[in-house]
Amino acid sequence: MKSDQQKLRELLSATDRTAEDEAWLRSYLQNTDAAELRQQTHELFEQHLAEHQPLPGATTARMWEHIRERTTATVAPVRRNFRMYRWAAAAAVVGAVVIYPLLTRQQKQPVTVTYLIRPAGNKAVLTLADGSKVTLSDTGSLVIKTGNLAIEQHEGELQYHSKQVDPSAFNVLETPRGGVFQVTLPDGSHVWLNAASSLKYPVTFTDKRTVTLNGQAYFEIAQDAKRPFFVKVGDMEVQVLGTSFDVMAYSDEQQIHTTLVSGAVKVLQHKNATLLQPGQQSLLDPASGSISVQPANIDQVLAWRNGKFELENTDLPAFLRQLARWYDIDIYIAAPATAVASKKFGGQIGRDINLQDVMKILELYKIQCSLDNRTLTIVSVQ
Repeated sequence: MKSDQQKLRELLSATDRTAEDEAWLRSYLQNTDAAELRQQTHELFEQHLAEHQPLPGATTARMWEHIRERTTATVAPVRRNFRMYRWAAAAAVVGAVVIYPLLTRQQKQPVTVTYLIRPAGNKAVLTLADGSKVTLSDTGSLVIKTGNLAIEQHEGELQYHSKQVDPSAFNVLETPRGGVFQVTLPDGSHVWLNAASSLKYPVTFTDKRTVTLNGQAYFEIAQDAKRPFFVKVGDMEVQVLGTSFDVMAYSDEQQIHTTLVSGAVKVLQHKNATLLQPGQQSLLDPASGSISVQPANIDQVLAWRNGKFELENTDLPAFLRQLARWYDIDIYIAAPATAVASKKFGGQIGRDINLQDVMKILELYKIQCSLDNRTLTIVSVQ
């Protein structure tokens, strides 16, 4: 007969569990001493780390919530052979590595907040051709009719159905900070819009398919050799045939990144033109107009669309800009600028966790911060 520890290891490692397995796991978590559970999970994390296999996100989420309920609010990380745990920021909600070190000593200066700042969700504002605005959310399911145009919203996605509509009519889909949304364009192309972004597009396409982007979006373009697809970003243009790619063009970023996942795209800016191959990324400097090409880390580029913050080789200022857009917060830097600029990360963090849990992860990297309403202050960086 298997011991409880053996059964626990098997269930935590399994990608699929039966209802009976889940019931047993819940019972075990409710009745097992927290210290014993931490030790067992710590050993399991080490095993998975050696095999380069993270635990299922739903499992780490359940374990984290359970352990957090059994501990005080003033818990903080200790640096315990941290290099072993770099990958663990990859679990969906704090995850495999964070649980164990986070609970090993008391926090010196607990952060006090009155409410949780939750991650971004499906929300946007759709501006119709007549200027009227429709607020969209992840719970909505409606049909917006205007003339011969019907726009269906299913939770976090829009779909267009049109017959003989004005080809000069445009819609604008705009996400706020703390919001994301998807849209299936009239030609069948699919667009994922990241936080603090906007996409302007015609309600019907004619001989040329052109949209205008501010912010960041991932595109999967419907193939149509007779009608090329163009994405305009300021005075830069991406010319596309059937392909999938990502464009990141936030105004607070120094460069515009265009990353090709499949197919082929041409990046044009005035007289400069660069043809990308799958797995390549162009970097456009808007000030000088120069375009360079480098190999792309596709996992890193698409992490936002896949529900993660990719931290590998990410500097702290870049990560803070992502946090500001994702959680709709303001960032204030009180720490020395040189220390902030030189701080690097590793691993991944799930985007479905509250900001307060992100702050605990930052403390693992010896970044002390405080939260006042919706302003996150970086106090010190070591």
